[in-house]
Parts: sequence; C-alpha cells; structure tokens
Amino acid sequence: MGVKIYRDDNWNRIKSGIISRKDIMHLNREKDKVLIGYLIAHATEPCRQSMMKYAAEKYGLYDFPEQQKNIDDPNDPYYEEYFVLQEQVIREDDADVLKEVALHSSDYDMAAFAFCRLTGYRFPPSECDAYSYRTFDCGILPGMTAEDIREFCRKVIEERGRFANVAEECLRHQKDPNQ
Repeated sequence: MGVKIYRDDNWNRIKSGIISRKDIMHLNREKDKVLIGYLIAHATEPCRQSMMKYAAEKYGLYDFPEQQKNIDDPNDPYYEEYFVLQEQVIREDDADVLKEVALHSSDYDMAAFAFCRLTGYRFPPSECDAYSYRTFDCGILPGMTAEDIREFCRKVIEERGRFANVAEECLRHQKDPNQ
C-alpha cells in the first residue's frame, strides 16, 4: 500500500500540500479511489502530471478527478477530506495506530474516525441535511472484541480524551461486535 494517512503524520503533511509521487504508488484502484483523487487534485502541477501518468499506467485512470463538493453546502470545508478519512480508516488494520490517533491526534475528524473504527460507534446525524453525512460511520475494526472495546473506552475516559463522554456512552450501551 502507498501512503498510509493514519501513520507518521502523513495526513497533516498531505493536507499542508506536501504531496509526492510516492504517495500514489502501490495503492489499490478501488479501495483507495477517493485518496487517489484527492492526492492528484491537491498536488502541485509538475507532481500532478507525474501522478496522472502513473495513475494511467498502473490504475487505468485517464481523467483528472473532480474535487468532491457538498451539493447542499458547496462551501463545506470538510466534505472532501471527510470521505478520504472514511475510506482510509477502513484500510488501516493496526489497532494500536488507531488508538494513538483517537487519543492524541489534533485533527478532530481523523480522531473521530479512529475512535469509531475501534468501538463501532456512529455519531447521530445532524438535523441539518447539509452536514448529516458527518456520522463517522466506518464499521468496526475486524478482530475487536467486546473486551477490547471496553478496555479502550476505559482508557479514553481515564486519559480524559476528547471522546470521554462518548466512551462512557459506549460502555453503557455496548454489545458484542461479533454478534
């Protein structure tokens, strides 16, 4: 797999515009489709051309991807990044990496996705249709047991993490994720 955005501060690097051709290499055309589009759309012009050539040769992608926009709020600054994070949290298979992000990332969306992936939690949708997509629904990381979830929630509460209230709710309503 190419760039893993939940590791090594890669997401902050990419969001700040530091994107290289290596980031797009060895990705999966289907599973990393949103990330590929984001990388190409946000790369500098010389890098974008190189990435498009690579994408055409390796992935069979020949058109520049269009930037995603929230049709209900075209000025929504989180829309495009939200779907990159949602796609990529599903690709992250290391629970320890997700725990670190959930507990210590300064990026709220990234931390929320990591928390939800570890617990199976899903935030209630907003009553505003333009933002009702922001539930951070991403399923649960395969292999997470009920005890793993309880242990993680207790750690979030103990460390007074940003999702401590949600962790308390998870503990009150927890069911076995394998049922």
